[in-house]
Amino acid sequence: MVSSMNKNMIIIVGLILVAILAVRLWLGFFPVPMGLRHLINNAIAPRDLYQPIVMDDFKFYEKGFNKTYQLKPKYLDIYEIGLIGGEEGIESTYKFKGKLHVEFFCNKKPLYNRIITSWDNATYKSGDMTRFERIALHQFNVPLKDKYIDNIEIKITVLEPDMRITNSTQEKIYIAVSSIP
Repeated sequence: MVSSMNKNMIIIVGLILVAILAVRLWLGFFPVPMGLRHLINNAIAPRDLYQPIVMDDFKFYEKGFNKTYQLKPKYLDIYEIGLIGGEEGIESTYKFKGKLHVEFFCNKKPLYNRIITSWDNATYKSGDMTRFERIALHQFNVPLKDKYIDNIEIKITVLEPDMRITNSTQEKIYIAVSSIP
């Protein structure tokens, strides 16, 4: 027969093991499908989960314009590259008319690239179904192709400009954890 003290000790050790496994899972030491990790992050939702890790002025209207961004992701999750509107947001009738070339690098070595010609999804402004807060152009996983997350760079080049976005509009480029489940 197991004494009450031994039962409590077994429960405590079990809870400690579960906590250690949860932390290791959270930090990425165990291979977990990205969709499940995204679901866990959405369920726990740290306060800064959706804060952009990149937010910058980007000349979508200038053919040949390019910029390279060094990523400093805080979470292993699904990220998105997109447009974020200013105070007024982006009209919900907006259609992306440009063409972007997005290249992903790890330690300066190419991983993969994509051509973007339309947007994937959008998030409405709170309380306004006529305007978007942000529009996602492309989603990708971090870690990227199982590469270390501290050495990821993204180069974005305008192949065909989107003339609806000019230097007088407030849209910026952003990279953040995707809010789409």
